[in-house]
Amino acid sequence: MKKKMYLVDNRPKFFSVLEFFVQAAVIAALGLFVARYLFYSTETGSRSMEPTIVSGSVIFTDRCVYQLTDPGRFDVVTFRRPDRSQDNDVLVRRVVGLPGETILIEKGVVYINGEALDVSPYILEITSDGIAGEGIRLAEDEYFVLGDTPANSEDSRSTTVGIVLRSQIIGKAWLSARSMTEFHLIKGSR
Repeated sequence: MKKKMYLVDNRPKFFSVLEFFVQAAVIAALGLFVARYLFYSTETGSRSMEPTIVSGSVIFTDRCVYQLTDPGRFDVVTFRRPDRSQDNDVLVRRVVGLPGETILIEKGVVYINGEALDVSPYILEITSDGIAGEGIRLAEDEYFVLGDTPANSEDSRSTTVGIVLRSQIIGKAWLSARSMTEFHLIKGSR
């Protein structure tokens, strides 16, 4: 007949409690590091990205992905407004124009380097050409962004936002959450 062995912690209770608090502190520090340096979250108050992102949602952004690669067409990015440096003045929009391209919006159709771009999988009807009606040539560090609902969007077509510099982009938005149980991945190019 085999004997059963039991592991018994013979240490004083103080050490068990101390070990618990040390483990909790390490986990909390790791969580704060991940939340602060790898991800960014912001709340959207506008309807510019509906139906992809519902107004009032919290958007989680991956800060690391663009350290390895550049934003791609149709990626949803978070960025700081060009004229403001406050952390709370962050916009979420979809990348349409990439560095070096010429963007023209004419009668609601987006043209990239003279060729029509099908934005219909992501972006609803464009009713205003804005400053892109004249055509815009992007420099090597510039991006052109649109909201998924252009009628409700302040984006690169407007002079208040305009072209987005690479240095203004915080990261790629990947998750939208309205509550702890209502969330979804954000559809983009990759």
